[in-house]
Amino acid sequence: MSAVADGAAEPIAIVVGAGIAGASAAWALAEHGPVVLVEREPSAGFHASGRSASVLSETSGHRVVCALAAASRPFFESPPQGFAEHPLLSPRGLLWVGETGDATALDALARDAASIAPTVRRVTADEVRELVPAMRAPAVAGGGTFEPDAMAIDTDALLHGFLRGLRSRGGRLCVSSEAIEARRTDDGWQVLAGDRSWTAPVVVNASGAWGDALAVRAGVRPIGLEPRRRTACIVPLAEAEPGWPLVMDVASRYYFEPEAGGLLVSPADTTQCEPCDAQADEIDVAIALDRVREATTLPVRSVRRAWAGLRTFSPDGAPVVGDEPDAPGFFWLVGQAGAGIKTAPAMAAALVALVHGAPLPDALLSRGVTAADLSPARFRRDAA
Repeated sequence: MSAVADGAAEPIAIVVGAGIAGASAAWALAEHGPVVLVEREPSAGFHASGRSASVLSETSGHRVVCALAAASRPFFESPPQGFAEHPLLSPRGLLWVGETGDATALDALARDAASIAPTVRRVTADEVRELVPAMRAPAVAGGGTFEPDAMAIDTDALLHGFLRGLRSRGGRLCVSSEAIEARRTDDGWQVLAGDRSWTAPVVVNASGAWGDALAVRAGVRPIGLEPRRRTACIVPLAEAEPGWPLVMDVASRYYFEPEAGGLLVSPADTTQCEPCDAQADEIDVAIALDRVREATTLPVRSVRRAWAGLRTFSPDGAPVVGDEPDAPGFFWLVGQAGAGIKTAPAMAAALVALVHGAPLPDALLSRGVTAADLSPARFRRDAA
């Protein structure tokens, strides 16, 4: 049964994948006409987006990611009227720390952040321990780099704000509807999802770890996406101060932050794996606890809850946003590398501009991000 057959207007776009990337893209595109958002799972945000503890940081990630995050800040600070019932952001701060041998990396981090996040500053080991007294001296011998304006993002409110906005703009979300097939037609693209067939001039691949698989189904060459598992757990801990910043080891040994009467802890793992419903490995949880015990005086022992999610990387580590050179109307929106939440507003705006053949928003161009930086064409040059 087609969308037209059951009385719905012909969509201008079909977005595949209802994580934060797909939801934000569908919401933004729906300002210009009906959009269908299809999701293989029984609910939106089932995989990476629903398992993330996200912080709006302009120092963590690829250069392009940092610029996208900075360009997204105005949306988070002042979302559209009625988008959410309460603020999307709350104070957190991000404190990068390192051992003696990490001082150069911390210097570079502070230097590179200067143009995007001017309040970022290099701090001494003593200043680190003033911010988080539980840190052991060897773990912060190299000092730190502090981003005071990093903010915690209410991920659930953000996702549901996009979904409500999509519906209010006449779009629709179809869950339990895996995109089984996508093929070119005279009218654009036909997508078979669940028991429905949708046709639109544009299809957006926001399938996360399954992005390459969807491309193959559509007759499009994959770009070499690499899903990597990230583990986290909640440790009940009265000693955790709610006002502590997110603490991240600059060498990716661990990170932790206060979380509802305890501490969220991660070994900062990046274990390559196939697209799947990721689960926490007991060994990774044990490694996380051991590293935090070594770096701090905190008695992290028992675990209240543990989980894992997939962070999907492109071959060069930057997100992929744009049309496939060999398949007009097929747009990629993948490879966010775990930064999809904090970059969602800017990435959605970039996608809308590219779909309409317009320049990228000034908020990105002024930060040095070009369409070529995002385009899948950068992975097609050698194969051309």
